[in-house]
Amino acid sequence: MAASLSLCGVATSQQADGAPAAGSNTYLNDQVQLGDVIAGQTLNVQQATSGASAVTTSVANAVSAGATNADLAFQSSQAVSGSVAASTSVLVNGGGSPYLIGSTSATGNTATASTCCGTLSGTSTQSLTGPGVGATSDAYHGGYAATTSVDATALGNTQGWNTNAGVINAASNQSSYGGVTAVNTATVQATDEASYTATAVANDVEAYGTTSPVTLSVNQSQAGVTQALAANTQDYGGDAASTTSAVANNFNVYSDSYGNFIDATQSNTGAVNVSNNQTVGTWYGTTATTGYGVGNSTVVANAGSYTQATTDQNNAGGITVNASLYGGSLGDGGNAYVSATGVGNAVSGYACATCNGTISAHNKQVNSGSVHAGAALTAQNVTTASGVASAVGNTATYDVVSSGSN
Repeated sequence: MAASLSLCGVATSQQADGAPAAGSNTYLNDQVQLGDVIAGQTLNVQQATSGASAVTTSVANAVSAGATNADLAFQSSQAVSGSVAASTSVLVNGGGSPYLIGSTSATGNTATASTCCGTLSGTSTQSLTGPGVGATSDAYHGGYAATTSVDATALGNTQGWNTNAGVINAASNQSSYGGVTAVNTATVQATDEASYTATAVANDVEAYGTTSPVTLSVNQSQAGVTQALAANTQDYGGDAASTTSAVANNFNVYSDSYGNFIDATQSNTGAVNVSNNQTVGTWYGTTATTGYGVGNSTVVANAGSYTQATTDQNNAGGITVNASLYGGSLGDGGNAYVSATGVGNAVSGYACATCNGTISAHNKQVNSGSVHAGAALTAQNVTTASGVASAVGNTATYDVVSSGSN
C-alpha cells in the first residue's frame, strides 16, 4: 500500500507550540496491512553474455509527502500485522558476464516527509506486530563476472524528515515486535570486483536539515530478533568486500543550522545477531569481511553552531557478532582484513567548531544484555593480514569539530 502527495504554495507561519498554523497544508495518513506481503523470483540461465540482474522488492505500507514554498503538517499512522518477505535467486551456470546482480529488499512501514522553504511539522507512528520482515538473496555464477553485487536489506520501520531552508518540528514513534532478518549467500567462480551485503534494521529514523533548525523527538522499541547473515564463496578474484550489519534501533540527524534540539528514547529487548563468513581461493586485491551489530544507535551531527541532545538508551538483548575470512586455499592472496564489532548502546554528537559551536548533552545508557564479538582470519600466503574484534557495552562520544577536519 503506497501513497504520495506533493504540494506547492506560499509559505505560512508556524505556531510556537509546534501545531500547524492556519493555512498550513495538512496531510493525514492511516495505513493498516493485515495480510502477508511476499515477493520472490528466480533467474536461472546457462550463460548471460550481456550480464544478469534480478531485483526483488516487498513493502507493506509506504507514504511520502512533500511541499515546495509551503508549510507541511504531516500526520501518519502505519501498522503491519502480517509477514513481509522478499527473496531473489539468480543463477548463471557458466560463461562470462560483465556483471552479476542480485538485490532484495523487504520493508514493513516506510514514510517520508519533506519541504523546501517551509516548516515541516507532524507526528509519525509506525508499528510492526506480525511475524516480521525478511529479505533473502542467493546468487551463483559458475563462470566469470567482471563485477558482482549481491545484497539483502530488511527494514521494519523507517521514517525520513527532510527540509531545505525551512524548519523541522516533529516526532517519530516506532515499535517492532517481530523479527527482522537479512540473508545473503553467494557462490562465484571468478570476479574482479565483488560486493556482498546483508543489512537488517528494525527501527530507523533519518532527519536531514539544510540551512534548517531541527527539533525532533524519537521513541523506538524493538522486542524481536534483528539479524544479518552472510555466507559467500569465490574461487578467484580481485577485490571482495562482504559486509553485514544489524541494528535494532537507529536514529540519525544531519544538519548545518543553529538550534538543533534532539530527544531520543530507545529500548531493545531482542537479540541482535550478525554472522559473516567469506571464503576466497585466490585474489590479487583486497578482501574484507566485516560484521557490525548494535542494540541502540543515535548519531547527531550538526555543522551549525548549537546542538542540544537528550538520549535515553536501554538494551537488554544479547549482541552477538561473528566475522570470519578463509582465504588463499587455491594459491596466494592480496590484502586480508576481518572485523567484528558489537555494541549495546551507542551515541555520537558533533557540532561545528569554526562557528563557535557548542553541545549540550544529557545521556543515559543501560546495557544488561551480553555483548560478544569474534573475528577469525585464516589464510595461506597474503600481502597483509589484519583483524579487529571489539565488544562494547555502552559508548558515548561528543565532539566539536572544525568544518575542515577529516
